[in-house]
Amino acid sequence: MKTTFLGTLGAAALLLSGCAVNTSVSDPLKLSAQSTATSVAVSITANTDEISGFDTIKLRRVAEGDKPGDLKLLAENLVMKRVAPGMARDTALFIGALQPGEYGFIELIDMSSNRMLRVSSAGLVGTFKVEAAKPVDLGRLIVTRANLGVDYGRSARAVSNVELIQRFAPEYSNLFREGVAGGWTAPRSERDQVEDFARTHPFGAECLAELSDGRAVAASRMGAVLLRSKEGQWRTLNAQRPETLECLLPVALPDTELVAVGEFGTMVRKAPGSDELLPIDPGNLPPGTLLRIGGNPQDGWYLMHAKGRDLTIFRSRQLSGGDWQAVHKAVLPTRLWSSRPVFTPWHDARAIGYALPNGRIGQVDYSTGKWSERMAPAKAKLHAYRHNHDGTESVLVAAGLLGKFPDAYFSRDLGQNWTKMAPPLKVMVSTVVPLNDGRMLVSGQVYGDRELQVSSDNGQTWAPYAKYDVLGYIEMLPSGLMLDVQSAYRGMITIRASTDSGKTWRQEYSTFDLEAMVKQLAR
Repeated sequence: MKTTFLGTLGAAALLLSGCAVNTSVSDPLKLSAQSTATSVAVSITANTDEISGFDTIKLRRVAEGDKPGDLKLLAENLVMKRVAPGMARDTALFIGALQPGEYGFIELIDMSSNRMLRVSSAGLVGTFKVEAAKPVDLGRLIVTRANLGVDYGRSARAVSNVELIQRFAPEYSNLFREGVAGGWTAPRSERDQVEDFARTHPFGAECLAELSDGRAVAASRMGAVLLRSKEGQWRTLNAQRPETLECLLPVALPDTELVAVGEFGTMVRKAPGSDELLPIDPGNLPPGTLLRIGGNPQDGWYLMHAKGRDLTIFRSRQLSGGDWQAVHKAVLPTRLWSSRPVFTPWHDARAIGYALPNGRIGQVDYSTGKWSERMAPAKAKLHAYRHNHDGTESVLVAAGLLGKFPDAYFSRDLGQNWTKMAPPLKVMVSTVVPLNDGRMLVSGQVYGDRELQVSSDNGQTWAPYAKYDVLGYIEMLPSGLMLDVQSAYRGMITIRASTDSGKTWRQEYSTFDLEAMVKQLAR
């Protein structure tokens, strides 16, 4: 089923005004002994960066329509909110209590991005039935950006929420121990290719890195690792489950050349010569999302773990089945209008750490396991922060009292000394990109055209370098390969590559699928 994200929730609310009454679904843990309502669980994974994971769903009871096989929605909107909201970025778990009857989904809502997705009971998902005293586990729904529209369907790989409930909402576990029903009124449609499309078109390319032989890799949604051959061809490797992978680390172990981590404490590895992403035993890690992985066999392994605003850096001597011990804990700041933490995580060959908007930059050194902190230049607030694979850093910080635009600084010694740059542009909107030969690039708008400018003296003087017609995120890899990741129109992802230090670029990867587009238009 294809649809599109609607605009603001305010506009959508106006469209619904007068049509239906919103009623909150009861919490099954708060039902009276006389209640006839039954527990229902469903999870949703979103394969798009346009939203921050759904936090509200709306259902309606359905009844037989005027013609055989038709259904009609009854007037009342039943609002179900997520439980354990800090457990993941792109996956949400919903648990509520519904009276016996047949139900259909009508809206999926993300309050933080102010977007909603209207769905139809006549689509691929279908309706579900609740029977008295039979808890219902609907498994996972998948929502994916698909070219100009949004598709949604059922997962064939995540058909149960028992593990999620046990780990992230254990207070509900007893409700789903016995007599659990699948609930769906019809089997999953053979036409439901939403999950397969999402797995081959994951949105995102995080933690760009290189394997020892020069192949590039990136972490993505839908349990995916993007793998680039040395010739520039990209393909997608998927773990069995659809949880988002947040970051990855090339390693040199006998049976592993790559480790990736992500939502729900997911840890997977890729063996040399294999395309499989195999699970790694997380040991005693608590529930939460793994944002970064660093370390080595000699100094131990480090994981950056988040659950809501709580961030912990763990260390273990071994990866599989590790005894993970906290070496640093923090409570992260948020913005007034969002509950999502605001910070920039990073890792390199020596340390793992993060930068905060207040200008504080901290790290754990692998060799000592000790936490240390430093401040941004001039002890100013950070507008932007970049930590590069070679340990160099560049920042945009708040200017002085009379300064209108951010000041730009660069450091080659982990922030012990900062060099203030003379910006080539009146308004700096991005940090500089260091080249492997010591020069640095910055992108910006000059006389209506976007271009790259170059400096050979730590940012004191600049000169035009090359045309650069998109606003993406450029990463310089150790081999000299440059990759540009752009979130394009309607959330689509494009990756371009340069083998001449940014002089010329070639598009190599995109989540736009022409064949799928033709099929969508035909439907």
